[in-house]
Amino acid sequence: MPFANAFKYKKWANSELLALGESQLHLLPENDAVFFIRILNHTTVVDSLFISRISGTPELYSADNTVETPTYSELKARVESNDSWLVLFSETATAETMSQTISFKFTDGDYGILSVEEVMIHLLTHGSNHRGMASRTLASHGLERPKDTFNRYLHELEPSRREEARRVST
Repeated sequence: MPFANAFKYKKWANSELLALGESQLHLLPENDAVFFIRILNHTTVVDSLFISRISGTPELYSADNTVETPTYSELKARVESNDSWLVLFSETATAETMSQTISFKFTDGDYGILSVEEVMIHLLTHGSNHRGMASRTLASHGLERPKDTFNRYLHELEPSRREEARRVST
């Protein structure tokens, strides 16, 4: 399925960011450390809400973030669980499934209808946006941020691409 590589990338990028965050969180001012966790928690809560809407299971959250800030290990577990579900779903969903529409109520009370494919696009762009915000939090304090571009992911996944590029470029 076309989305499989994109969701594998999302999982990889989240893992990269969470690893760097975990090793550097203590170097951030408290308000920025909390922001780092909360913005990524927001992303995984939204992932969870849409996973529930796609799968027809009860939603676990009534808002787009939790009241309490999770621990880092809780955040990592939530992200890993949702990313794993999305990878598996993207690998196995049929074109018919992707074209199905789902009607739902947003956590702010508004109503929406999206195709499953549109939901998947939303989750990819939403996650990318908020990973960027979290990465910027690290960078604004001179800390290492991930080099989490899709092309880097593909070249790490398939090192032969580098060799091919070298061969073609010379």
